[in-house]
Amino acid sequence: MTMNRSRGRWTVVIAATVALAFGLAACGGGDGDDGAAGDGGGGADLPECPLDALEDASAPVEITFWHAMTRANKDELERLTREFNESQSKVRVTLSESPSYADNFTRYKSALATGELPDLVQIEDTGLQQMIDSRSVLPAAACVEADDYDTSDHIERVVAYYTVEGVLWPMPFNVSNPILYYNKNAFRAAGLDPESPPRTLDELREASQAIVDAGAADYGLAFKSDGWFFEHWTAMSGRLYVNNGNGREDRATEVAFDDEEGVAQWEWLQGMHRDGLLLSTGDADIDHYLAVAEGKAAMTIDTSAALGTIFQLLGSGQYPDVALGAGPMPGPESDDGGVLVGGAALYIVNRSGPAEQAAAWEYAKFLNEARTQAEWSAATGYIPIRESATELEPITEAWAQRPELRIAYDQLLAGADNAATAGPVIGAYGSAGGNDGVRGAIVEGLNAMFVRDVPASDALAEAAATADERIQEYNARVG
Repeated sequence: MTMNRSRGRWTVVIAATVALAFGLAACGGGDGDDGAAGDGGGGADLPECPLDALEDASAPVEITFWHAMTRANKDELERLTREFNESQSKVRVTLSESPSYADNFTRYKSALATGELPDLVQIEDTGLQQMIDSRSVLPAAACVEADDYDTSDHIERVVAYYTVEGVLWPMPFNVSNPILYYNKNAFRAAGLDPESPPRTLDELREASQAIVDAGAADYGLAFKSDGWFFEHWTAMSGRLYVNNGNGREDRATEVAFDDEEGVAQWEWLQGMHRDGLLLSTGDADIDHYLAVAEGKAAMTIDTSAALGTIFQLLGSGQYPDVALGAGPMPGPESDDGGVLVGGAALYIVNRSGPAEQAAAWEYAKFLNEARTQAEWSAATGYIPIRESATELEPITEAWAQRPELRIAYDQLLAGADNAATAGPVIGAYGSAGGNDGVRGAIVEGLNAMFVRDVPASDALAEAAATADERIQEYNARVG
C-alpha cells in the first residue's frame, strides 16, 4: 500500500457533529417492499420539479455544489465539472469542498439555520433518513417523473437503497463497498498464492497465521475500528441491522445486530487480536494503510473508493517492498446476503429557486450519464452505477489493466436483493469516521474489546444498548 508517510497530508479532519435537531415532522420508513425502487417515483404525492424554470432562464443559471471528494476523487470531479460547464450554456456549477463526509454534513446542517445553503449537496449513504427529516430536499423522484427520466439502466440495488416509501430521494452518484487490500510480496514470503486472497473469515485467519508464522509481517490483518465493516458483515450473513425491516417498513427504533451471529463475528475479531494475528489501529484514518505500507501487516480492509488514490501514488517508489493486491471483502457466506451500497448521493435543495433546482437536476443527470460514470469509475475506483457504463471506455480498458477496479462492482451485483442487503435507514446512523450515532457506538464497543479486553459479547451488548439510546433520542427529537 503506497501511502505517503506524512500523516498530515492524509489525516482527515473530522469536525464535531453539530447537535442540531431538525425540529420537523418525521417521515416514516419504507412501505414493506424491501426497498424496491421501480422507476423512482410513486408511493407518495411528489412536489413539482420546476424544469420549465431553466428553459425560461435568459442567462446561465449559477449553482453551488457542496461535496466531500479529496485527492484523486476531487481531481476527477473538478475535471468532469469543467466538462459539464463547457458543454452547454444554461448552467454553471461552482464546487465547494469539505475534507470529509462528516464535515460536509455538519456544514449542511448548520446552514439549515442560517439559510446559506447550496443548490446541490453530496451526503453519504448514512444521511438518508436525516435528509428526509430535514424537509429541505426536492425528491429526485419528482424530477424523474417530470423529465420522464429512465432509471432502468441504473444498478437496481443502488436505486433501491436511496428509495424510501417508493420515493427516490437523492440521485445516486458515487458508490463503493469495502474490499481487501493486501501485499502480494508478503503472501509470497508466506507461501500463499498472491493471486488468491482469502474470501471467508476462516480463510482470513488461516492466511494471517501463515503470514505471522513465516515472519512475512508482524500481523496478518491491520484492522480499523469502523462500524461500516460490521454493517457489511451483518448484511453478508443475510441479517437485519435494525428492526422494522431495516427501517424500511417503519422507522427504526432499535438495533437487531446483537444476536448470536453478531457475537460470533466479534469473538472472531477478539480471537484474532488475542492470538497476535490482528493489529488494532483504532479509529485513526490511515494507520491501517500505513501498517501495510510499512510491513507491519500484510492485509487491511477499506473502501474500494481508495483505489484511485492508491494507484495515483504507486509511482512514488516510497514502498518498493509492497506489491498491491486486492480482493473481495472477506466475511460471512450466505445465499441471502451481500455487501451494502456505500458512498454518497446528490440531494437537490428545495430552498433554492426554481431555476436553480432545475439546474441542479441537469448537473446530477450529467454525473449519472453512462459515459460520465465510466470515466468517474476508471479514475477513482467508485462503482459505475449504470450497467451500460461497464461497456464503455475508459472503464473497459481500466478493468482490463487493473482488475482490482472491478471487484466492488462484481461484489455488489453478486448480493441478494432483500431488506438485509438494501441497507439500514436510521436517523441516528452516524457518519463515516465519526464517533456519533449507531456507528459511534460500534466504534466504542470495538475499542473496548481491543483496548480493555472486554469480552466480545459484553462489548457488543453495550454497543447495542448505546445505539438504541441514540436511535430513540433522535426519534424523540424529530417527533
